[in-house]
Amino acid sequence: MLSWFFDKEESYRTGDIMVSYPEDGCLEIHGAPVFADLKNEMLINFVEKTINTKDINSVAIDSKKSLAKISYSLNGNNKKSLSEKFFQYLKKLTGKKNDDKEKLLGDEAKKKENNKSRIHSILLYYNSSSYTRVQFFRYGKAVSSWEIKHELPGRIRLKNPLIYRKKEICGAIENELMNTFGVCDYETNEITSTALVYYKESIINKYQIINLLDNVLDKVNNYGMFDDFDIDFSLCSITLGISSISQFIIPQLMPLSTLLYICSSIPSYQGAQKLIFDEKRVGVDILDAIILTCCLVTGQIFAGAIMCWCLGLGRKLLKKTQDDSRRVLLNAFGKQPHFAFVLRNGIEIEIPLDQIKYNDIVVVKTGEVVPVDGIISEGFAMIDQHALTGESVPAEKGVGETVFASTLLVAGRIMVAVEKAGSETAAAQITKILNATLEYKLTAQTRGEALADKAVIPTLSLSALAYSFMGPNGAMAVVNCDLGTGIRIAAPLGMLTCLNLCTQEGILVKDGRALEQMAKIDTILFDKTGTLTKERPEVGRVIWCGEYNDDQIIQMAATAEQRFSHPIAAAIREECDKRELPLLTTDESSYQVGFGITVVVEGKTVRVGSARFMKLEEIEIPDFIEAEMTHIFEEGHSLIMVALNKELAGAIELRSSQRPEIQEIINGLRKRGINHMAIISGDHERPTANLAEKLGMQRYFSEVLPQDKAKYVELLQSEGRIVCFVGDGINDAIALKKANASISLRGATSLATDTAQIVFMEESLQKLCTLVDISRMLENNIKRSWHLIVYPNSICIAGVFLMGFGLWHSVLFNNVTILLSLANGMLPLYKVLKAKANKEKQIEMMSVQCHQGKIEQKMNIIYE
Repeated sequence: MLSWFFDKEESYRTGDIMVSYPEDGCLEIHGAPVFADLKNEMLINFVEKTINTKDINSVAIDSKKSLAKISYSLNGNNKKSLSEKFFQYLKKLTGKKNDDKEKLLGDEAKKKENNKSRIHSILLYYNSSSYTRVQFFRYGKAVSSWEIKHELPGRIRLKNPLIYRKKEICGAIENELMNTFGVCDYETNEITSTALVYYKESIINKYQIINLLDNVLDKVNNYGMFDDFDIDFSLCSITLGISSISQFIIPQLMPLSTLLYICSSIPSYQGAQKLIFDEKRVGVDILDAIILTCCLVTGQIFAGAIMCWCLGLGRKLLKKTQDDSRRVLLNAFGKQPHFAFVLRNGIEIEIPLDQIKYNDIVVVKTGEVVPVDGIISEGFAMIDQHALTGESVPAEKGVGETVFASTLLVAGRIMVAVEKAGSETAAAQITKILNATLEYKLTAQTRGEALADKAVIPTLSLSALAYSFMGPNGAMAVVNCDLGTGIRIAAPLGMLTCLNLCTQEGILVKDGRALEQMAKIDTILFDKTGTLTKERPEVGRVIWCGEYNDDQIIQMAATAEQRFSHPIAAAIREECDKRELPLLTTDESSYQVGFGITVVVEGKTVRVGSARFMKLEEIEIPDFIEAEMTHIFEEGHSLIMVALNKELAGAIELRSSQRPEIQEIINGLRKRGINHMAIISGDHERPTANLAEKLGMQRYFSEVLPQDKAKYVELLQSEGRIVCFVGDGINDAIALKKANASISLRGATSLATDTAQIVFMEESLQKLCTLVDISRMLENNIKRSWHLIVYPNSICIAGVFLMGFGLWHSVLFNNVTILLSLANGMLPLYKVLKAKANKEKQIEMMSVQCHQGKIEQKMNIIYE
């Protein structure tokens, strides 16, 4: 039995272990060896059991002091009982027998395996990061290392020492919060180790947010070393302030301002060192290092400090704008729910999204984001698909239709059979593609940097000449007129903002080179089937024999095809619906599928299929039908035969349906100066030629096999043309790769296998002119940035020789151009934000109209 000794008021001691109560609600255990090692398995067990003891709120371990600090919610009469429990458990951990486990640790002693695993991981992470103090908190039944520092309704501030000076972890947390449905705003701070989250309590609660943050930490494999403090711009600002005071007010501060100036010049010297020793070439960073050295040698510390401040500001603004642009771009698909309601045994249960499986039934209601890709099994809804497809109007979706993750249910209620969830959804694939695209470096930027680097030697030569005529001040002014800094800032910003615009329009750019090339395209080669024409044909003439009329033939064919979803069946059923003809009664057991369809309809055998099928079934085809068939085939259309019993009842002509937007798009391309357009098709020459003539195409290529399409791309390129190939992506892989730029219309359903550089998510050519406009906007943006950089610096160099400009003039000219080029690179971002705001306003109005209009009528019909 333990021997207890009264040490002082509210303290108990036995051997080297002491329990004290330093304040209300707090218990401390001192001196237990188990607390000295964060990797100790016994410590993991102690924390696990303690945090799950009734009325325990948190446990903190200080390995340096061999101390455990436990926060609890108990009255004073139970303090000694609580301390006895922990003494008993510590005794058990050190090897002494005690079978009264459940009694000592309370009714909540059982712990879930995932909590134990989390405790173990956190202790290892703290130990690997050289922390000596770790704290665990209990929220409901979950254990977390996040502490709630402050909370208000819809606002919570959390703290975790693990993110101290860990920018990468903070970035991962922000990425998770950015895509979390219900999170309105957020901010992480690696210096204070905090995360501030604003959220909608009706959608997500604080415990779910804490769980999300814990999941981010669980995925971190290596916490590594602490990040360096980012004091670049702060140091430049301090240097500028001190140097101005030493220049004009207190000269005695000159040594201090000189020391600060040297420190703030380090990034420029590091850039020059990398060029000379690592890349072994001459670049503009060398010019920056030279001019900063000259300022130091000549004592022009204030002028040099201004240069350092402008360079630091440019670096800071570039990083912030890039981060903001990336955030807007990657968040283009809206917030992602991390929880979803799944139907289990007729009951809606909320579960984490990563637990959803194939064929689960997910319930989605008005105002919610669809969490998975799947097929609607029940219900009707209006869904805003703008994030994925760029469609300006919400789409009506009913049973059997596909919905995608990240789309918003504007009105209605649906049940979705899951096909893809998590990283397999179209939205997740797009995010991966965009991450890869963001790493692309503009050809214009590369050319600009190369040109700026080539200008270094001439600039130094002009500087030497200026030194001969104008002295050191003129020489420094010439050296400071470099071109590379501005283009390094402007070009990537222009690309990011234009990518944002594309995404807002439902255009997915998988390769940044294609966006650049679209501005130079002078020839567009359209694949005919599936691109200029719809995949689904439309019913043309109905040819009938004997006593049957058009409606009867369509009705029999639609009845036979009702179980099939291929384009021909869909076209015939659509025509039947247009004529408001009911489907007839069939004998379900009689279906036979081969070269055609055979089914018993109201006691009569109906056959639907090709002429070949009819001949195999020994059904005679009249001569006039044969003649019509020949003519129809020459026109590029097809004919479906319908027979009743052993006689031909008639035939249905199926025509390829031209996309309604094609003529408008072609006219728009011509207005933009793209005058050479051609069609390529595996179809016969006559229908291909007819379509080319109708659309005003310059050329056409017919009867081309899929594997030969790339040869015609090369043919056009051999004529000196810059070719864009537009296809449906199914049989066009080689041609898509050969073209200077390639576009696919396959949409969100084929992102993983699509080889095109650009994908139109709406499965329409409607955005082709928009893409050309954005590409030319990017080109003009880069050109404008060049003008803003080259002209002022050229004027400054001329001013050195003609008007006696000095270093101060050069500092003004050069750094103003940097800031102007930065602002120019950001210009398209305002269009992105404006487009996004307009779209949100439009969707809000649509939602109101849907609730007040036909959606309510349709919902009433469905649920009645």
